[in-house]
Amino acid sequence: MFGPIFALLLLTLVLEIYLFIEVGSAIGAGWTLLLMFATAFWGMSRMRSQGMSVLAEAQAAQKQDRAPLAAVGHGVLIIMGGVLLILPGFFTDTLGLGLMLRWTRLLVLESVMAMVLPQLMRGFQARQPSDPQSPDADPKQTPADIIEGEFRVEDDER
Repeated sequence: MFGPIFALLLLTLVLEIYLFIEVGSAIGAGWTLLLMFATAFWGMSRMRSQGMSVLAEAQAAQKQDRAPLAAVGHGVLIIMGGVLLILPGFFTDTLGLGLMLRWTRLLVLESVMAMVLPQLMRGFQARQPSDPQSPDADPKQTPADIIEGEFRVEDDER
């Protein structure tokens, strides 16, 4: 588990250093530093404004007696995007900017759900008792009670 994470961090570090050198040689060291500070401040302000809109979305969902799951997912990705924008580097800034865009967050949420939900469903199916004498067994549950379906993350503001 530690090996792939370390390799990813090392690759990111090497890519950031390479991009710093390339951009610095193209526009100069002063402009490169100014650009780094500008993206950090922009990231903090954008994180705040986007966070407030997601908070309003979550409150509206709660008033309608709906679970604010989409808003929570967007909120987590906005925080991640803001942190990536605050970190110095052009690669992390590009990733952070991508997470500040709503359609990109929808793609990320849908991809994560496509990876996580099947594993969760397999976990729930594995926990179902096979022994009818088990105290957790539901005598009424039959294979006909299982409903299969698909999911899709949709944007509420259409």
